Amino acid sequence: MDETSSAPGGAITARVLPLEGGCNFRDLGGYLTADSRPVRRGRLYRSGVMAYLTPADRRRLARLGVRTIVDLRRADERAQEPTLWPDPGVRVLAHDDPRDRSALQGLSGEEPTTAAGVYAAMTGLYRSMPAWLAPRLRLLFEALEDGAVPLVFHCSAGKDRTGLAAALVLDLLGVAREDILADYALTNQAVDLEDFLARERSSRLGLADSSHPLLTLDHATRQPMLAADTDYLATALETITAEYGSTEDYLQDAVGVGPAARERIGELLLT
Repeated sequence: MDETSSAPGGAITARVLPLEGGCNFRDLGGYLTADSRPVRRGRLYRSGVMAYLTPADRRRLARLGVRTIVDLRRADERAQEPTLWPDPGVRVLAHDDPRDRSALQGLSGEEPTTAAGVYAAMTGLYRSMPAWLAPRLRLLFEALEDGAVPLVFHCSAGKDRTGLAAALVLDLLGVAREDILADYALTNQAVDLEDFLARERSSRLGLADSSHPLLTLDHATRQPMLAADTDYLATALETITAEYGSTEDYLQDAVGVGPAARERIGELLLT
């Protein structure tokens, strides 16, 4: 288990950077692999949108020495909510595809109007995610192979696209599945997405526009969209296993992470 998990709230204290305008910004280090090697702290960070960082936030983030940002969002999301990183010299990597659209659109003939419908839409999203996220994951793993750390990877909520990316990095390193799922679920404690939407009214959390029907639903109905339900991540990982054989095969065949890259990333991120 996570080395901080024995104390209540320990994982939050050790991982989450408290930022005034941040969203789910946290260190991916500290987890133990099967051979008891800890993932290095201060090398890899995961986050949600960084368009609302305050001057105090930017001063704190500047001390991290980040060299690379991998933005997993679409071009329209990046334009609407640009990343306000304190160092203009940091390298930002992003993938543009003219076919991109809001991932939650088009999953069914009708917009979900019940909590069960939203849950089904989220499950469908995670089932489809390994296929369309692969080019963005390639940017992340290539940057890690190149040693371009400290590195931040992020999407809008820091939950869905970022959650699968984090799971695959930890899986490559040999972290236990229960800890991978626990890191994913930590979003539920690290950020109140309902409050974030109320506070930052221009935020879309990855949807096409701020008036999207899913964002206009009442709290109870849209709660499954805002939750980090481990069933979602499990669905994505099960899809990978069913379609590729294993996460290792997926990373090699769909993302381009071969044995040499795996070894290099392990050397970089493990003590």
